[in-house]
Amino acid sequence: MVDGLTENIPAIVGDVDAGRASKVKREISKLVKGTNAATFDLAELLHEVKSKNYFSDWGYESFSKYAKDIEGLKYSKSYYLVAIVSLMKGSDLSREKYEPVGLTKLRVISKLKLEGEFNGVPMPIIIRALTLKAPQMSAEEVQYEVDTILGLTEDESMVWVNIHVKKLARENVIKPALALAKKHMGSIGPDEEGNYKDPSDGAALEMICANFIADPNWNTEEPAIEPIPAELNEEPTIQA
Repeated sequence: MVDGLTENIPAIVGDVDAGRASKVKREISKLVKGTNAATFDLAELLHEVKSKNYFSDWGYESFSKYAKDIEGLKYSKSYYLVAIVSLMKGSDLSREKYEPVGLTKLRVISKLKLEGEFNGVPMPIIIRALTLKAPQMSAEEVQYEVDTILGLTEDESMVWVNIHVKKLARENVIKPALALAKKHMGSIGPDEEGNYKDPSDGAALEMICANFIADPNWNTEEPAIEPIPAELNEEPTIQA
């Protein structure tokens, strides 16, 4: 009797895991369409999916492939939500501590990594301290601190370039040009799952501008126009 019960235990545990995985998948579908208040619920569930490999039960080889298949959720958003939760857990911060910071600031903070140190201080302590004081900081101040930690200050600092264009120009000219530039630049990475990513729009725009500047066809100097000598510019005198 005891042997029979022992044999059944793995199956019971498996059923429990499968049931939880199914519930998580249903909740993610609901939360994708929810409000910002539900975003942190979504972030924690996505982190659970990734950390506990639920995606493999759903027929996906990796979390990345599952994330690309979530209807209504951008692939990039799924990754930075998971990054936020991973970073906060690794810095010993509970949700009640980091949620008041807000998604915008947390997304900036999520660019940091748990590995390494800054000025001799382990990164988890740096991240924890920044997150706890972030509610009293502006988004620009948080960005500056993160840039400083990453060494992206002065000329290396990241800035926004806001350009107002027609929708038709964006769809028919700008987006295809950026895509073509990314194609020739090749992939970057790999990430923690071994997947390679396309270059950012900013990197593609920089490449397009650099090529335009370097192209001699666009850097030809206009020939200098010699001034007309004064004597040739005088009115002819008509003799009577």
